[in-house]
Amino acid sequence: MSTASSKRRTDRLATARALMVRHKLDWLLVSDPYDVFYLSGFRGGDDACLLVGTQDALICTDSRYWAQVGEEVDGFELEKTERLLEDALAAVARRGAASASIGFEGAHLTYAQHRTVRRLHAGRLRDIGAALLELRAVKDADEIECVRRAAAITDTALEVVAATGLAGRTERDVAWQIADELERRGADGVAFPSIVAGGERAALAHAIPGERPIKRGELVVIDTGARVGGYCSDITRTFAVGIVSEEQQRVYDIVLQAQLAGLAAVRAGAHGRDDVDVAARHVIAAAGFGDDFGHGTGHGVGLEVHERPRLGRLLGDKLAAGMVATVEPGIYIEGSLGVRIEDTVVVTESGCERLTLFSKDLRVVG
Repeated sequence: MSTASSKRRTDRLATARALMVRHKLDWLLVSDPYDVFYLSGFRGGDDACLLVGTQDALICTDSRYWAQVGEEVDGFELEKTERLLEDALAAVARRGAASASIGFEGAHLTYAQHRTVRRLHAGRLRDIGAALLELRAVKDADEIECVRRAAAITDTALEVVAATGLAGRTERDVAWQIADELERRGADGVAFPSIVAGGERAALAHAIPGERPIKRGELVVIDTGARVGGYCSDITRTFAVGIVSEEQQRVYDIVLQAQLAGLAAVRAGAHGRDDVDVAARHVIAAAGFGDDFGHGTGHGVGLEVHERPRLGRLLGDKLAAGMVATVEPGIYIEGSLGVRIEDTVVVTESGCERLTLFSKDLRVVG
């Protein structure tokens, strides 16, 4: 592990301990796989947890991953387990903390797991909510570089797909090509299952690609992203398959203007709901399509494709420099068509930097 990586993990561990002080905790039980990776660098988080104390830092996992911990993790003592939570809590008890105050991630632990923790630990338990997720919201330079690389790979893959053409192909076939192109160009894999939806199916914001052939004269929404170094990119472009109608072009132009308005509102100190979402939503509502834009304008991107900050019509967060987020307004007319345009951006003091650079002119493909 490089010196820079080791320092980054040390700094993150210090931040987690500062969180513990604020919440008056003796230990922190970290079970969300993304938070396990963020704090320790361990990629087998589904079968691991961390226990962070004021002095100790333990990574708990079973024999399948002990060698991997040695390769990936620095600054954590390996606690070899067979029964993950049971053995992890026993490790706390052996350190004289059987009655300690432990914080846990209630949004991740199942009800059954929480009952196990409650049964085995006599001390106070406190749900820390989204506290660790909030720690991840502002990215450092290395994290942003991973997202930048993921975005560049996605841009290239989309260009190949557009050059191949869409007419006559099934949505599922296009989705498979995207996944193949992303991996060919160095991605760890897709950031999420790609959305490919043509014609009336494009009105389904999260349509699952099916066997429906894509037809000439329709709009096709493609929403995809790559994962690089654990970090995601996210982009949506809407393509015209051959010549489309004036109405289809008009809807596209409205969404584009809404997206540009949303991007213009992004800057450090702006609010995801009150500034960014309002700016994009106003354009669509003024054009008479307010009821056809049902989701939020954007979301944070990082280790997860949906994380903080929030840029929604109901929930939003104050933006800070170094946050990575999307701006993705859309219009969805049931039984007819759908249009969405999305970019991943980095928040700066004066605005934002686009990481997804694929053209937003309505691309006509064969």
